[in-house]
Amino acid sequence: MSSTQSATASRETILDYEAEVRDLKATIGALRDALEQEQSVSARRVSQALLATDSEIAQLKHTAIALRETLEQTGRQREQAVQAAVLAASQEITSLKAAVVELRDQMELMRQDKEVAVQAVVLRTHNEIVQLKEIAAALRSRLDDRRAGATEKT
Repeated sequence: MSSTQSATASRETILDYEAEVRDLKATIGALRDALEQEQSVSARRVSQALLATDSEIAQLKHTAIALRETLEQTGRQREQAVQAAVLAASQEITSLKAAVVELRDQMELMRQDKEVAVQAVVLRTHNEIVQLKEIAAALRSRLDDRRAGATEKT
């Protein structure tokens, strides 16, 4: 091998290396672009995922607030219903107590009226008995007088 051949071989080797270096640089550039694009796509996906997550979190918070308000409102309504039931029961108890007092008073008046009526009947019966005894005594007396007068006539 001569020095020209050796130089030509070296030159071809250098050209091959330079071509390989260019190809490698082009590959590196293409890979860098692909990596940057993938990072950009990945960053967009992460951003979209974060946005979706934030939206879902906000929606869940709104749902939790709405459920809490509904629960509190239900509790207030239940409390109002209980208070209304207690008030109605209290009013009914008061009404029933008043009815009991009224019936007791009516019974007392009826008892008093009955007692007065019984006493009137007892008094009338007593008076009749006294009157009948007086009549019986008067009739006996007359009968005795007649008997005595009849015995004297005989």
